[in-house]
Amino acid sequence: MDVGNVRAALARKGLSAAEAARRMRYDPAYLSRVLNGRQAPSPALQRSLAALLGLDEDDERAAYAMRHPTRLDRAAVDALAGALAAQRRADDVVGPVPLLPAAETHRTVLLGLLRDARGPERDALAEVVAEHCAFLGWLHVQMRSGRAVAVLHEGERIAREVGSGPLIAQSRNFLACHWRTRGDHRRAAEHFDAVTRTEGVHLTQRAANMARAAEQTAKAGDKAAARTLLRAAERLGERAANQDPPEAAYWLRGQAFQLLNQGIAHAALGDEIAARRHIAAGLAGIPAEHLAAPWISDYVSPARLRELSPG
Repeated sequence: MDVGNVRAALARKGLSAAEAARRMRYDPAYLSRVLNGRQAPSPALQRSLAALLGLDEDDERAAYAMRHPTRLDRAAVDALAGALAAQRRADDVVGPVPLLPAAETHRTVLLGLLRDARGPERDALAEVVAEHCAFLGWLHVQMRSGRAVAVLHEGERIAREVGSGPLIAQSRNFLACHWRTRGDHRRAAEHFDAVTRTEGVHLTQRAANMARAAEQTAKAGDKAAARTLLRAAERLGERAANQDPPEAAYWLRGQAFQLLNQGIAHAALGDEIAARRHIAAGLAGIPAEHLAAPWISDYVSPARLRELSPG
């Protein structure tokens, strides 16, 4: 049993170690020692964890790849990508706190796997590792942790090695979000703008980040430049609405997220009526589970969310 996989699965399900122990009728202290690598799990505990968490063949394939990097195959890379996708979507529901320890552990393991990997699937693995670093960086951004900067630069470096414009853009976007959380509007605007100029950036990413650049430019005091950016972002957003985003930016599917970004840009410019219209339309298209996601308050304050949410 791979402890990292178990921790990730607990995080995906939003289960604490104490709650998992309660459901399996095990001593919480025993499970904690297992999860922290201080005690080997019994066969019975392994079976109970597998049943509770739904650990399957993909989890085992991913664990095998981590132990045997020179035998990396496409199925293993796909399993690793699937595990990452599940963690990213769990963040939409449970937020960064339960996910962060497992994500840090996975970063260390994945970087080691990438270092030792050989063969034709190495570039595909590098894309998974770059995306994981971006995801880990995003968790740190949400936690207001300065560690986000180094992790996101690491993700961008790996994405550059394989020439993935969307993944380079992803790391740059989260870095811009880091500066936004620090209240450094000028630097945030520069980084959002850098995303729009990234070679190979997807249209959906470009439109969303142009709107964020407009918002931060307005907050930095240059409202004329912000209005120019916002007009361009709205034109791009209309074109992007009919395109499927890269999987690494899955939340940009459709028009809802574009409208939210445009709405907060209008708000920063003082256009309250346009802001309310865009935000209300955006919220109407956001999946219900995302309305409770911790990150939604980055775009809409809790009070405004209650005011504008459909129903």
